[in-house]
Amino acid sequence: MTVTLKHCGDVTEHALSLAGWQQEFDQVQEGRFSGDIVDIAGEQIRLVRESANLGISQSMQFPSHQWHLVIPIHWPNNSIYRSDTVTVLPRCEQFWSVASAHYDLMVVSVDRSRYSWLERDDQRLRTLEVPTQCLVAVRQQWQAMTNYLRMEQANGDSVPALQRVLLQQVEEGIDLLLNNDIRSLKHDEECYRTRRYIVDRCHTLTKAQAEDPPSIMMLCNQLNISRRTLQYSFQAETGQSPVHYLRALRLNAVRRSLLQEPWLGVADAAALQGFFHHSYFSREYCRLFKELPSDTRKRAHST
Repeated sequence: MTVTLKHCGDVTEHALSLAGWQQEFDQVQEGRFSGDIVDIAGEQIRLVRESANLGISQSMQFPSHQWHLVIPIHWPNNSIYRSDTVTVLPRCEQFWSVASAHYDLMVVSVDRSRYSWLERDDQRLRTLEVPTQCLVAVRQQWQAMTNYLRMEQANGDSVPALQRVLLQQVEEGIDLLLNNDIRSLKHDEECYRTRRYIVDRCHTLTKAQAEDPPSIMMLCNQLNISRRTLQYSFQAETGQSPVHYLRALRLNAVRRSLLQEPWLGVADAAALQGFFHHSYFSREYCRLFKELPSDTRKRAHST
């Protein structure tokens, strides 16, 4: 068993902090990013608590040998994960979601050889109806446990040799949530509604045409929808306008290039994402990340 605690000041670093998960995060809200992860991993079970101060777009690919259940502590927009239930993530190549600022959630992973009844419709997002008292008790126990681990790290102490106790608490919580009583699995139709599909398609089309990103009207024409429908879909799903959100995706792509390929010039990295007006690009980059692109590049060079 391992216990890992990480604090990240960059959204790209935050996405890479969870071993075994393939993730790409884009910061879509202005400010200096701050994120935390507590990761308790055993042979067949794992509990991860993740939180961040800013809104981010998340593209994730989960380990296929496990079930993954989400229990939010604080999920402001209540769009995908509800506080009164457990969400079972689908088995799929990639899962996309938008997390609002100050989100805080826990994900528990269980080996797929256990609880085989979870296989029903496993390619779709589902919710697991759990008695409120049981869900509250498990959430409070796991939250207190991860708070304790965070406190130990903040005090500069090493994580105490209580791994067996920690793992036992995770096991007990899983048994309470997924015991032999009949649990009701429901399809979460809300997450497959038209507006989510619209945002997902725009996200994909923008990334696929990075050097010459489509305009808002081009996206509307390609999806055969009105501008009002596009605007409403983005506002409902991301809390932002399509212009703001899609521009943030491109700015994040430039940032990843500067961090991962610091030999690349700022102007070249920007051009690869369709930014050819340098002063406009620098202004928008600094507005989103509170840092000049040249400072990002220098930081990458120094590491």
